[in-house]
Amino acid sequence: MELYYQTRDGDGNDIEKIIKTKEYQIRSVCFECPICRKHYDSGVYIKDIVSSKFTDWAYVDDYICESCSALFSIYFYNYIIDPDGVRLINIRQIRDELTKPQKPPFKFIITTTQKKHLFYKAETNYSSNRFAVNLETETIYTTCDRMKYLFSFVENLQVLGQSKDQLKRGEIRFDIVQKVGFEAIKLLQKELNFSREIQIPLYCGQKLEISEEEAICNLNSILTAQTTRERL
Repeated sequence: MELYYQTRDGDGNDIEKIIKTKEYQIRSVCFECPICRKHYDSGVYIKDIVSSKFTDWAYVDDYICESCSALFSIYFYNYIIDPDGVRLINIRQIRDELTKPQKPPFKFIITTTQKKHLFYKAETNYSSNRFAVNLETETIYTTCDRMKYLFSFVENLQVLGQSKDQLKRGEIRFDIVQKVGFEAIKLLQKELNFSREIQIPLYCGQKLEISEEEAICNLNSILTAQTTRERL
């Protein structure tokens, strides 16, 4: 299988790479694939794929189908699996994909370590209204609207110079609080305490190409809307 991956070269230019997945010996055998749950008359012997260090035996069986066997080659990437196949997405594309409806059934997988096979642990979504995202091995449930809201909150704070590491600790710099108000800290800590959704933009949010004035205006709108909701 050949997959396309949009990335950047050493000079920051956008380029497209072709990623070729590993091919394995196909054996004649009748089985149901433990990954996609479809019946096949031929497939790949799992021990031809994994090494002796593999420990996730609860998720596989003796054989898996050829299509699913290709997924063992893409542990390094973020990707979406849907009826059209597999789409590799870079970290800058995650926001756009999470904030628009996907074509069900689909799986949405974000890797933070680039070291683990995640596809057989990811939940299949049969609707894009509320869906599961695998952030490494954690399953987080969200919606497109929630992702728009949380990415906007995090990425506008980044424009003001706020680091994501501090946000993960529930901290916003005092000079930024002076610009947007203490409500920003209250919102951040509320999200950290009561939802895991904000962990997604805290991992892959990107600084917006806008002015500080625009970012302050955007944050004021976010915080005003949040205060209004809390009063209703």
